Amino acid sequence: MKKPINKILFIVFFFVFIFNTIGQTKKDLEKQRKKTEDEIALTKKILKETKNKKQQSLREIVTISRLIEKREELINTINEEIIYVNKDVEGKKNDIERLNSQIDLEKKNYAKAIVQSFKSKKVYNNSLYLFAAKSFNQLFLRFRFGAYLNAAQEKFLFRINENRNELETILQDLLGLKVSKEKLATNKKSEVKELEQDKTEKNKVVVALSGKESELKKNLEKQKKAKENLNAQINAIIAKEIAAARKKAVDQKSSTNKNDGKVADKTSTQNKSEGSTPSVTPEVKQLSDNFSANKGRLPWPVEKGFISERFGSHAHEKLDQVTVQNNGIDIQASSGSNARCIHKGTVTAIINIPGMGKAVIVNHGEYYTVYSKLKDVSVGQGQTVALKQIIGSIAEDEDGATEIHFEIWLNQDKQNPELWLAR
Repeated sequence: MKKPINKILFIVFFFVFIFNTIGQTKKDLEKQRKKTEDEIALTKKILKETKNKKQQSLREIVTISRLIEKREELINTINEEIIYVNKDVEGKKNDIERLNSQIDLEKKNYAKAIVQSFKSKKVYNNSLYLFAAKSFNQLFLRFRFGAYLNAAQEKFLFRINENRNELETILQDLLGLKVSKEKLATNKKSEVKELEQDKTEKNKVVVALSGKESELKKNLEKQKKAKENLNAQINAIIAKEIAAARKKAVDQKSSTNKNDGKVADKTSTQNKSEGSTPSVTPEVKQLSDNFSANKGRLPWPVEKGFISERFGSHAHEKLDQVTVQNNGIDIQASSGSNARCIHKGTVTAIINIPGMGKAVIVNHGEYYTVYSKLKDVSVGQGQTVALKQIIGSIAEDEDGATEIHFEIWLNQDKQNPELWLAR
């Protein structure tokens, strides 16, 4: 008997696990949809601010492109939600059919019990049926049989009522699912319409900017030189920091060896023979490990915004056969937004780059974060900054956009910030 029971328990556990997994996925989809809706609202707000300051700019094309991406993402999420709702609706319909079949079966069994009771008693009076027994033993058996029939009838009635109550609950759930599905369908229809309008608006701006390629290329070249200048200065500052950190690590180890006497001399000799040279101090390594442990969970350098230009090489939004190289990411935010530190660290340098505004470089051990396109800086060189501490206000560019340029470096290797920041 144990094997069938174990098999049943396994099947029950399996279906419970599947149900919970599906439920969690539906919840995740709903959460994702609401998050994307918030991002769309923010992007629309920023687009309106930009359009009010300067009409038909390249910045407008970039912002509308991001808005289109978010709408497409939202429509895909809604489609997935509708699929799950349809699955739930089918499941509820199957449950209704099952319960209706059970209720019909219980009614038939109840009717059989009533007929059997009537046939067995032969008379309408239960007392006469009992005392018509020819012996005490027959009386006892008739009494037990009557009690059994009464209990069976009550059990049938209880199960019928229980199934009816469950059926009522499922019908209410089904009604709620249908309302949810209709709401999602309406939402999807609205978003598809908005998407087409966004695409039309983008095409209008593209047409309006046609013929201005030479001006756009000139601005792009100016931005490229400003980024190269920033990159060169960051490289020089980090190289100096690395050299200082290595010297400090060597001096610290040398001092430790002197204090430890003969054992230290032996260790030092062994290290020399092995070519072992310390690169960082234990404190720097601890800072680096702490920063690295938060990969994918670090906060954004602005409270709210969207990525207007991604990391690495990619095609230009408007200019054909032009490739843009980005050492970090650009994040567009609402007017008046501030830049904030993404992790505890120390301000290594504050520099001013023509075309890139003021830039703050923060050290996190072997990692560095760079915050540029700032108008004002509210921290000083050598200052320890805390997580999410404001380090300055973001400048407004010539297109009227409030945008921060953000980079992450591991020593002198550029990292993709999107892989480090929380989604």
